[in-house]
Amino acid sequence: MCEKLKCIDDLLEDAWDFRCPRYRVSIFVRIKIYDDLVDFLGGKGINPQYTLGDINYRLDKMINIATIVYNNKYRDDAYRIEEKDKQPKVVAMKFMDKRRNDRLYCREIDYGKGKDVIICEIHMGKKSESLTKKEKNIIKRTRSYEFEILT
Repeated sequence: MCEKLKCIDDLLEDAWDFRCPRYRVSIFVRIKIYDDLVDFLGGKGINPQYTLGDINYRLDKMINIATIVYNNKYRDDAYRIEEKDKQPKVVAMKFMDKRRNDRLYCREIDYGKGKDVIICEIHMGKKSESLTKKEKNIIKRTRSYEFEILT
């Protein structure tokens, strides 16, 4: 069954100026986790001033990561490929703030003239540098999603 997606490029408007003109990149999120992503960006559970629907707590970090993504680059400290030898490609957006190590696990779908990055899983509180069994299961689940992207 194909997952429904929502494009979140409009949330990342501050990163648009950094897009590569010859390579189109868009960022999507699974509809099923869109509200959880908004809570994540708002810092639910870690932001003492958390307000429902306010995404500003982590939005600057998300815009910094989007700038890397829109330029078709990778950086180990912010956006990197997980398990490089396996397909389909899974990447992690890293949010290391407030002594936390949270991740957004994403699928990349490359189509030659560009790619779509789909946020599939939110993982809070990664505890070790290496991938634990829990992270490997999240990555495996991220690989298993099927999408239909309408352009």
